[in-house]
Amino acid sequence: MARQNLVSAVVDDVIVNAILQHLNDSREALPFLINLSKEDRKKFRKMGPKSVEYVTNCFLGAQQFNSSLPQDFPMVEFSKDARLLQQLLPLLLASQALTEGINDTILALGSDCMKEADEVYKYLKIAAVSSASAKTLVDQIARRFEGQGGGPSTTPNS
Repeated sequence: MARQNLVSAVVDDVIVNAILQHLNDSREALPFLINLSKEDRKKFRKMGPKSVEYVTNCFLGAQQFNSSLPQDFPMVEFSKDARLLQQLLPLLLASQALTEGINDTILALGSDCMKEADEVYKYLKIAAVSSASAKTLVDQIARRFEGQGGGPSTTPNS
């Protein structure tokens, strides 16, 4: 029977630490970033891809027809907001692509690990018949399956 091996890679801890440092540095370079509560996320007006063009066109209109706006319209703030939006959107897309790649790799790697662990568990249960220390380990591993029917199943998400 062929074994599943969706991911086969080795990453040096130095690389992982360097990436973590870059991510932390990126966060520190953007000190104005905020984290919204679930309630805030629900109440704020949302902006989709079409809305970016809408905001851009309105900003251009505000610049070209400034005299049509009330004197108290916050044009300086609108200008800052529109520019920041244009700067942050590529960062969002790049970070989403990275996150999706990490998530998908972890999902596939988790599947590989679970299948490998299931195979090891099967062989450890056989070894436990003649080895007290293997039996102790098998009993410890079996706790993961308490209330699930006794052991790893053939389903991918056991």
